[in-house]
Order: sequence, then C-alpha cells, then structure tokens
Amino acid sequence: MTVFQLLMLGASAYFAFKIYEHIQTLQDPEQTQDIKSKIQDIDIFIKEGDELREKGEYDRALAAYMEAKTAQGENAEVLFKIGYTMALSHRYDEALEYFEDSLKYDDKNPFAYLEISKIYKKLDNEEKADYYYKKAVELDEDIRDL
Repeated sequence: MTVFQLLMLGASAYFAFKIYEHIQTLQDPEQTQDIKSKIQDIDIFIKEGDELREKGEYDRALAAYMEAKTAQGENAEVLFKIGYTMALSHRYDEALEYFEDSLKYDDKNPFAYLEISKIYKKLDNEEKADYYYKKAVELDEDIRDL
C-alpha cells in the first residue's frame, strides 16, 4: 500500500468511528415517548396531589406528591408541595426539611421562605421566623401583603 492509500484508510476509519459515536447518542423514538409519558405521569401526580390537598386529604395528597418525587427525583416544586402539605398536617419538623430541600434546587422561591417563617412563628422561634420572613420579602415585596 502506498502512503496515500494508508492515509485514506486512516481517514475513512476515523470518520466511520465518528459516525458510530454519533449514532450511539441518538435516542430511540420509543425512549423519547417514554420520557414524554413519564413527564405526563408526573404532572398527573402533582395535579392529583393538589386536588387532594385542597379537599383536606393530606395523607393521600402526600402519597401523590411522593409518587411524583419518585418518578422525577428531586424537584423544587414537588419538594415545596410536600413541605406545604406536611405543614398543613402539623408535621412541622418534616415540613421544614422539605422546604429546606426545595430551596437547594430553587433558592429564589419567596414562598418557601415565607412558609418556613410561618412554621418558626408557630414554634415560637421569633428570631428564625423574622430571618426567613425578611428573606421572602427581599425576593418579593408583595409578600408583605400576605
């Protein structure tokens, strides 16, 4: 083989490898559909949890939110809703944990700070209640009206 033929063989092998790599990153249409279906399932769990919470069925609402959390993993919205529902159930320690977890994923949610403030106020910890209330107001001035 000549040097030119060796170079052409090498270039062909390189491009064949790059095409192979690209094909490996493509998603199967069934996988894409599974992902869309999973997102829809999560939305259904969240909606169901919201409806149950509004009816005062906190344990069932928590079960629906936990399903969403399991399906999606850590998510600020779901963690906040779990915390909020636990607070309504007077499970303040657990609610605080979920609110704090939600802030790890979205530290710009003034309502999480406000709910934490409310819990500390109920627990007679005015110092922490004021701290979290001020954080909420810093993020959204309209919180003062709530």
